[in-house]
Amino acid sequence: MGAIAVSKKEEQQIERLRKELCIPSKSEVIRVALQTLERQTAEERLRQEIQKSVQRCGPADKLENRALFLGASTHDQLD
Repeated sequence: MGAIAVSKKEEQQIERLRKELCIPSKSEVIRVALQTLERQTAEERLRQEIQKSVQRCGPADKLENRALFLGASTHDQLD
C-alpha cells in the first residue's frame, strides 16, 4: 500500500509519539495506534454485549436470587 496523506500537524504528532514511545519508525507508530484502536473497539463491543445481557436477564436473575435466598432462609430456620 502506498503513502497516506497526513497534515503537517498529524505528522508532528506521529513524530512526537515515535520519540516519546521509542518506536523505531513512523509506520510502526501507525501500526501500534491501529492495534490499540482495534483492542479498544473490541473491549467496547464486549462491554455493550454484557450490558445488553444484564438488561435482558436482570429481572429473571432477581427472581432466581430471591427464590434462592428464601430457600436458604427456610433451611436455616429448620436447623
